[in-house]
Amino acid sequence: MSITRSEIAQKYDKFAAVFTKIMLAFGALVFAVMIFSVTYGVIGRFAHFVRQPRWTQELAVLCLVWLCFASAGYGIYDNKHANMTVFVSLFPEKAQKAFKVLAYVLLLFVNIYWIYYGISLSSLTSMAKMSATGWPQSLTYISIVVGGIYGLFMTIGRFIKGGL
Repeated sequence: MSITRSEIAQKYDKFAAVFTKIMLAFGALVFAVMIFSVTYGVIGRFAHFVRQPRWTQELAVLCLVWLCFASAGYGIYDNKHANMTVFVSLFPEKAQKAFKVLAYVLLLFVNIYWIYYGISLSSLTSMAKMSATGWPQSLTYISIVVGGIYGLFMTIGRFIKGGL
């Protein structure tokens, strides 16, 4: 019994949809924490009854970094990542297809790079502490690994589905 490419693509679609829902829920939570942190920090500057916390800016920046890297894979999943369509459209159809394949091959390498060097940076900074929260500095760089894993799976999915 052999599995067809369309069956693999259907199974992948289910996996990608679940993975994306998890990442979107995580992104919404991180965004909410960022909004809370920024709002609390601003209120703390102007309201005398609220002590101005040092951790709000650090937490907001950490959330922004996580949002950037963790949401990059969604652009690949939904085919909303940056494309150079104006430049590519100047070429014949076969060349356009080759450019699209090349773009996804480059995305594969970028995401593998993120995973590899994100792990390296996380391990190098695991003993360093953030100044305001005291959390490990590696929390910042783990976002690169998570974003790389998500992007890698979404890029592989583009190859499986043939929707380049």
